[in-house]
Amino acid sequence: MAVRRKRAASRKLKEGTPVGTPLSSGVQVYTGQYSDTGQAITPQSALNCATVSACVQAIATELSKLPWSVMALEQGGKRLDPLHPVHRLLRVEANAYTSAMVWRELMLTSACLTGNGYSLIERGADGRPVALHYLRPDMMLVQKMDDGTVAYIYSSIQGEGRAVYAPHDIFHLMWLSPDGVLGYSPVSLARQAIGVALAAESYGANYWRNASRPSGVLSTDKELSTEAVQRMRESWESRMRGVSSAGAVAVLEQGLKYQAISMSPADSQYLEGRSYQREEICAIFRVPPSVIGVGNKQSYASAEQANREYVTNCLSSWAARLEAEAQRKLFRQDEQYTTEISFDALLRADLITRYRAFSIARQFGFMSVNEIRAEIGRAPIGDSGDVFLQPVNMVPASSPYGGDVVAPPPAAQTEPDAVPDEPDETLDRAQADDAQPWRERLADDDGHNTMQPPAPE
Repeated sequence: MAVRRKRAASRKLKEGTPVGTPLSSGVQVYTGQYSDTGQAITPQSALNCATVSACVQAIATELSKLPWSVMALEQGGKRLDPLHPVHRLLRVEANAYTSAMVWRELMLTSACLTGNGYSLIERGADGRPVALHYLRPDMMLVQKMDDGTVAYIYSSIQGEGRAVYAPHDIFHLMWLSPDGVLGYSPVSLARQAIGVALAAESYGANYWRNASRPSGVLSTDKELSTEAVQRMRESWESRMRGVSSAGAVAVLEQGLKYQAISMSPADSQYLEGRSYQREEICAIFRVPPSVIGVGNKQSYASAEQANREYVTNCLSSWAARLEAEAQRKLFRQDEQYTTEISFDALLRADLITRYRAFSIARQFGFMSVNEIRAEIGRAPIGDSGDVFLQPVNMVPASSPYGGDVVAPPPAAQTEPDAVPDEPDETLDRAQADDAQPWRERLADDDGHNTMQPPAPE
């Protein structure tokens, strides 16, 4: 009896465990959970919700197309190293049959739906990764052993048995986690909101399939034959249907009355409820509603500002998870490398603003011509394009002269009572004769000037 209760409790625990969360034994399970609407919410069925699908694509697709580079850590900064083997895995192809972009999409899609994305790291003889193979999360069991280690147990799709991997052999992209071993499943945590959204979509589809609502009705107190009713309907539709008949005057006979049918308050609340559910699901994935076309509440002055919020509140956290896992498991301990996902393409401003920024960078000497041309997708112009400029009026703040202080040269000293030099011998004779009377007066010993200048003839 005790064994039966234990098995029943274990079965109840497994059935009630949210998708993507650990059991008491530390094993991850993927079972469908029911929302209060009565619908089973699984990672696959959640994609039938348009908002969930749009949010997953907004994260997985946008982040997958951004450049992911390997950077060598050097004293004073980082340097791009495109020759490192990991660089090709992250930028070109993850393995012989999967491109780097598709691999990243698989990992992010899996993590967005189940909270965990797995890939097997294939290594060469030197211990460096040579390939990354995506593994299905529903075939993976992650278990924390008694000695504190973690084992990744993967079941073959063909049913050929199970393989056990050590943590350093599995690239594990994890969402929010309660224990650092497994990530929560966003779909499981948001199953109520997703269930309501799916129920609303199903309600709307059934309404249009099983019901119809005319735009208005014609009524009369008189009894009409079937032929008369058909004739009036055809006459009304031929004159009042279509865009060309908009604003036309209708003439009613035989006591007919026209009554328009408007949207009921219940229908209006249904549409508002659907809009609210879409915004709520966006909040779960931290995707701005404007990114997936929800609402018209765009209040940004430019697309650059909207993309900045998108990157800051949503994509940057996923990029940090990818970079951290790559740093831990794709490099050897003796290598000084890191990886970096660049958001420059999303945060790129308009053309005029970019060129102004390049002009400032060039003038102040922290970008060369070749670096600027590389940013705009142009080929380098040779060694002359690697020259950095420096403004001539820019000096260190510690010295007003930009280095060793050089004192200005002293001013020339002149004697106050000095006598002007004698005229040059080459001076014209007439000019020398005119200057002679003044020279004699200046040389007079008494120093008194008693002679007036001669009057002009």
